[in-house]
Amino acid sequence: MAHSDTERWFVKRGVPHFISAYNAREDVLTRTLPFLAVVFMFSAISAIDLDWPPWAMILAVLAGLILLASAWMLINRMRGRPPRSRPNEVGGVEISVFLLVPVLLPVLFGGDLAGAGLTFVTLLAILILAYLVTSYGLVAITVWGVGQMARTLAETFRLFTRSLPLLLLGFMFLFVNAEAWQSAGRLDQPLLLAVIGLFAVLAAVFLLTQIPREVAGLNDFSSWADVKEWADDAPVASAASGEPPEIPELSRRETGNLWLVVFVSQAFRVFLVSSLVGVFFVALGLLIIRPETVALWTAVAPTVLATFTVGRIEIELTSELIRVSAFLAAFAAVYFSVYTTTDPTLRAEFFEDTVAEVKQNLAVRAIYLS
Repeated sequence: MAHSDTERWFVKRGVPHFISAYNAREDVLTRTLPFLAVVFMFSAISAIDLDWPPWAMILAVLAGLILLASAWMLINRMRGRPPRSRPNEVGGVEISVFLLVPVLLPVLFGGDLAGAGLTFVTLLAILILAYLVTSYGLVAITVWGVGQMARTLAETFRLFTRSLPLLLLGFMFLFVNAEAWQSAGRLDQPLLLAVIGLFAVLAAVFLLTQIPREVAGLNDFSSWADVKEWADDAPVASAASGEPPEIPELSRRETGNLWLVVFVSQAFRVFLVSSLVGVFFVALGLLIIRPETVALWTAVAPTVLATFTVGRIEIELTSELIRVSAFLAAFAAVYFSVYTTTDPTLRAEFFEDTVAEVKQNLAVRAIYLS
């Protein structure tokens, strides 16, 4: 089996740092080129003044396209490549052109130094973000995490139903409490988003504290037969045989990449459980919390978003109900994260599928490096 097949498998599984000699010039930035080219083009034409006549704006757009093509061909010539070929590595020259050429245009067109500075900072931020997303395979991790969540949906629902009774005991008290509606129900949207963000950070922290314990020792195998069994149907060559394998320790980047895979996968599960809690309270609120009750609790008339008629019963959805349900859903994410780290049985079930996937990644890495 060719190394390239295994390396593509690593990228698909969200662990590109398992690839030997993985580096930014050849493996990361080259994969961001299509995205960076589009950003470069739009940045190059950002100096267009909307007060210009249409023909001038069209010419400016064409000039931006010509500038992009010219820069591409010039860099290829400097690298000794065919003018229209795709670069096989991205270095300082390419990065300098990406950052500086669009910055010069606002200065040349109108002497806009402030606009040039803003353009440079924006492009630098985009470049760093694109590098991080591509380097650690965040898109691939997300796709893999969603796929795994779909595959283990039944297990996630089972975990949800196990934690639901304890959730209801505490949260039902909050849901029918006037103070909760007076605080969460009347929060402005920015403040509500800030509270939800704070809860999300707390849930993430509790989740991150558990990951090192779950992945510890996964890189140890008793024999090459054990390695081959864990590798399963992955695209790797046949494993060696004989003595227990001596597998290189994970580097910092490999460890970080592995932790990120576990974190994203488990974060999707926490998000799903949190969303289910939110949907449950919205449904419950539609049935038992009337607008006049909301007005009594909050001392203001509720904002009715939609009205439904079921038989002779009129059901009204209020923004206060959405806010309170969202608040409780975010709180549930924190609760579920803490519960999965303190209950040994639930913790083992919560991480079981993901740990098996990680063990397979490490087995494939062992064969790949051998």
